[in-house]
Amino acid sequence: MDKFKPVIFTLTALSLLSGCVTQEYAGDNTPVVQNDSSNDDIALTRISLALGYLKMGNTTQAKSNLEKAKRFAPKLVQVHTAFAHYYETVGENKLAVEAYEQALSLESDDADTLNNYGVFLCRQNRLEQAEKQFLKAIAVPSYLQVAQSYENLALCHLKADNFNQAEQFLEKAIQHNPSRAAVMLQMVTLQYARGDYRQAQLYLKKFEKSVRRFSAEALALAYKLYKKQGKTSVANNYGVMLVKMFPTSWQAKQYLVNELAQIPADELALRYQKSEQGLASAKKRIVVLSPGKKQAVAKAENTRQTIAKAEEKPKQGQKRSNVASQPQTTITIPVHVVEYGDSLFSISKKYNIFMRSIQRWNNLKESSILRVGDVIYLSNPNKAAKS
Repeated sequence: MDKFKPVIFTLTALSLLSGCVTQEYAGDNTPVVQNDSSNDDIALTRISLALGYLKMGNTTQAKSNLEKAKRFAPKLVQVHTAFAHYYETVGENKLAVEAYEQALSLESDDADTLNNYGVFLCRQNRLEQAEKQFLKAIAVPSYLQVAQSYENLALCHLKADNFNQAEQFLEKAIQHNPSRAAVMLQMVTLQYARGDYRQAQLYLKKFEKSVRRFSAEALALAYKLYKKQGKTSVANNYGVMLVKMFPTSWQAKQYLVNELAQIPADELALRYQKSEQGLASAKKRIVVLSPGKKQAVAKAENTRQTIAKAEEKPKQGQKRSNVASQPQTTITIPVHVVEYGDSLFSISKKYNIFMRSIQRWNNLKESSILRVGDVIYLSNPNKAAKS
C-alpha cells in the first residue's frame, strides 16, 4: 500500500542553446558564441536528465549526470535531494539520509525537501521522524502543497495502523484542498475499514462530486459499501458501471467471479479489527450494548478471538436495524456511460430527455466535451432519495 506522493522535482525544461548570445570581437566580423547559462541552470539540466535515466532504470547514466550536476553546483539543494532519490532507488538508504541532511544543511526550510525526506523516512518505518519532517514542511508559509503533505502524513500513520491519527490528518488535507479527489477516496476507504458506513457514504458522495470520471477502484469500493448496508439495488448499479467502464480490470473480473468478496479496503478493515484502536472501539461498543453481561465482557477482554465473536452480534443487529429503517424501495440514479461517438444530443435523443435537463443535472454546457468513460446522470441527482 505504498501510495505516498513525494513532491516531484519541478524542473524547467532548459535548453543550453537558449542561454547563448552572439558577440563580435573588435575589428573582427567573425561571430563567436558565449555560453551565458549559469552553473545552476546547467546543474538543473543534468538533474533532469538523471531523473529521466533513473525512471528508465539506467542507474549508471543517472549517477553520471548527478555527479556532473554536483560539479557545476555543489551547493544547490536540488542536487542533493536528487542524489537522495537516487540512493533510495538503488537501496543505499544510509547514503540517502546523508544526502537529505546535506540538502537541509544548505536550506533548512526547503519544504519540498522536508516533504520528500518525510516520505523516505516513512518508507523506512521511522514514523516519528517522518512526522517531524512533514510538519516542518507544512509550517513553511510559502509552501503550496500542504494538502499533499497532510495526506502523506495520514498514509504514514495508516501504514502503522494508527487509524485515529490517519483520520485526523486526512481531514486536514481535505480542509486545505476540498477538491482533492484522491484524499476523499482515501477517507472513504478508511471509514469503510472502521465500519462507519454512513460516514463512508458521505465522503463517497463528495468524491463523486469532485471527479468527472470514476476509477475501477472507486466503483468497486462503492459497490462494497452499499452492499454492506444491504442496499443491493444501488450496489448492483455500481457493479454494472464497473463491468461496462472497466471490463478488463481486476475489479471487474472479481465482481463477475465472486462479487468482489475481498478488496484492499477489506484487508484494511481486518487490520483495523486487530489494531489496538479497533479493539478498544470493540470493547467500548460491547460495554454499551451489553451492560449487564460483565462476565462476557471480561472474557472478551482476555482474547481477541472472543472480542471478535462478541462484536459480531451487535454488528449484525445494527445492520438489521439500519436496513429496517430504510424505505423498502430504493431510488437509484440512472446513468449513461459515454461511449465513442456520443454527444449530448444523441444521449438526449436515446433516452428521450431534454438536452437542457441533462446539461443542468451534470453541470454541462453545449460546448462541453464528453470523453469516453464519463458518467452522465439521466435524472436530477439532488432529488434522488437519500440512500
